[in-house]
Amino acid sequence: MMTHSWPSLCFTSGAILAGSILLFGRSSEKTDENSPVKFTARTELVLIPAIVTDKSGDHITGLKQEDFTVLENGAEQKIGTFEEIRSEPHQFVRPADANEFSNFVEGAPSTSRITVIVLDFINTPFMAQADARKELLKYLTQSVDVGEPTALYTLTRTGIQVVHDFTTDPRVLVAALHEVKGDTYQMVDSDETVEAITGTASPDGSSGAPSKSSSSSKGAGNAAVQSEAARLKTMLEDSALNFKSFEQRLAITYTLDGMQQVAQALAGFRGRKSLIWASGGFPFNVSDNSMHLAPAGRDTLSDVLPLYEHTWQLLNDAQISLYPVDVKGLETVTVASASIRNPGKHYGQHAMWKQLDTEATLETFAAMTGGRAYYNSNDLVKGFRDAVKDSSQYYMLGYYLDQSKTKPGWRKLTVKVKREHTQVRARNGFFLTNATTDPESSRHNDISSALESPLDYTSLALVERWGKIDAAKDPSQKRVFYQLHLSPDAGVVNEADNNHVLLDVVALAYTREGKRVGEPVGQKVDVHLNAAKLAVIQNQGLAFVDALNMIPGEYTVRFVVRDEFTGRTGSVAAPLKVE
Repeated sequence: MMTHSWPSLCFTSGAILAGSILLFGRSSEKTDENSPVKFTARTELVLIPAIVTDKSGDHITGLKQEDFTVLENGAEQKIGTFEEIRSEPHQFVRPADANEFSNFVEGAPSTSRITVIVLDFINTPFMAQADARKELLKYLTQSVDVGEPTALYTLTRTGIQVVHDFTTDPRVLVAALHEVKGDTYQMVDSDETVEAITGTASPDGSSGAPSKSSSSSKGAGNAAVQSEAARLKTMLEDSALNFKSFEQRLAITYTLDGMQQVAQALAGFRGRKSLIWASGGFPFNVSDNSMHLAPAGRDTLSDVLPLYEHTWQLLNDAQISLYPVDVKGLETVTVASASIRNPGKHYGQHAMWKQLDTEATLETFAAMTGGRAYYNSNDLVKGFRDAVKDSSQYYMLGYYLDQSKTKPGWRKLTVKVKREHTQVRARNGFFLTNATTDPESSRHNDISSALESPLDYTSLALVERWGKIDAAKDPSQKRVFYQLHLSPDAGVVNEADNNHVLLDVVALAYTREGKRVGEPVGQKVDVHLNAAKLAVIQNQGLAFVDALNMIPGEYTVRFVVRDEFTGRTGSVAAPLKVE
């Protein structure tokens, strides 16, 4: 059965799509804390990249499966999969056909490694942004080997922006980085902003309090004026804190959404990936025990928790190790800047604790994914270099979840090696979340994110080809045919549910200037396959054929396919010229 799932402005009728599921040969490849997690019919495999080094930091090779122990919440797990991986730089190759567009690369081996660098301008002071670019330029010109696949993105208030896609030539990245401009707008300001507005360096009133009157002869009139001034001051403080809380919430949302987009873009690449997050810090703190977001002042952030947990689920599923690098470098935070008129006696202590919170959060985030944090240092190049080195050799361990334990929440992981004088670094846990609590919200968010992101999502490998262009019923439009293909190993058939295929197929066109053309349009694929069709699809793949009605012009059309059983999403952008 085929039904429209989005408003139809450009697509042809659903009846055309209803007959267009083809067999196509191609050889490619809100959380409720109290309710149990509903597993899909597929077995849940937890993969853990583990780096084992000696005390000098050199990788240890030749370890066997029996040398490792994996614990989940303190209970030993049976290791089901094991592999020692020595990765190599690998140049990515896109399909050579000029009329073919895909979200994956041809022939990328499981031993390839990739590095993504994100310059976070949302959470970084403007002056520190310049230092970050300078250190990154130093790294690209001095430390990156030719052939090392690296991509460079920025995070701004408009979202993730691609400075340059994966390249193995650092000179290309250097040229692209010279074109990057900073963002003078700092979304999450320090407490100096509150002080500038209210005259107090701390919301608890520890400094900047109104001075006592030097003349008591003013009497009751002065008391009334002072009382009114105090009320006004309280209103200003409250307004400033509310504004700061609002901006912090926006920064949290933008930051997590940016991480999700990078995770979705790397999910289809095999092996461990290094994500270097060059920033001035994260706009939130994390509890060491539950790994939940700590309250931000008067804001509990409870409604942000599903976004936060889903972010870590995507990062872990994509085997991404996070390397947060504090680009502010070595700081003396206890000394107030010249902009603080009256820092007060508690300013230094307050600033020191805030810096310690920032460093602790960087450490926690890195440990959650098996990466490393770099801060309080003017040698940022070391952080960039170590992130690449770590992925050069590691062990991939896997075990199957006990499906009788369905309580959602944080699962603590510990990896040990039965050898002396070794150090092990692996992600220290994962969130088990119940995405089925609000499936419609998850579906809408995943599709909207894939349509709007400049990155291709790769959990489902897609290939798009443009077909013939005919006249449409409307003489001002053309009918543009296309084929959209999923590989034989896409894993979109739920055999436990009578060979059920349940997919969303959505498209959205943009002008050359990046402006939307209409609204997202598409259909839902909801079919049960008989045994014969199942066998053919498993061997040859699945394809959709349909047409778009477009007026003449130049466009980029982004196609999205989402598997409703697993939430895996694939997207691909295809340029189109209609004459």
